[in-house]
Amino acid sequence: MDPTPRHLRKPDVEALLDAISGPASSALEEIAVVRHALGPALARVLGRERDVTWAMLIDAAARRGHWTALRTQLLLAADAPQDMPDVEAVLDALWHLVTELNELRTIGPDRSA
Repeated sequence: MDPTPRHLRKPDVEALLDAISGPASSALEEIAVVRHALGPALARVLGRERDVTWAMLIDAAARRGHWTALRTQLLLAADAPQDMPDVEAVLDALWHLVTELNELRTIGPDRSA
């Protein structure tokens, strides 16, 4: 894997935003939709194949972006948010990542605190 984060192209960002533009009926459904849309974007930024797991993508992004343990934990929890006591915190972490990819087109240190 290339050690330098790649940048998303405009069509990549547009695809991410289009995938998450619809309404969700619940926070759990919204988490599933956003997580599903983030997968290909993270894979592109990390130079990974699309068939890697969510946990593998988050682990690689956390190392590369020097993320906090809390951010990493919340994003990993998106695989099973119903098991988390604070589903809204998981959702917030996902939306922070969407914002980061939209604005920076790559990953970086945790700026959500």
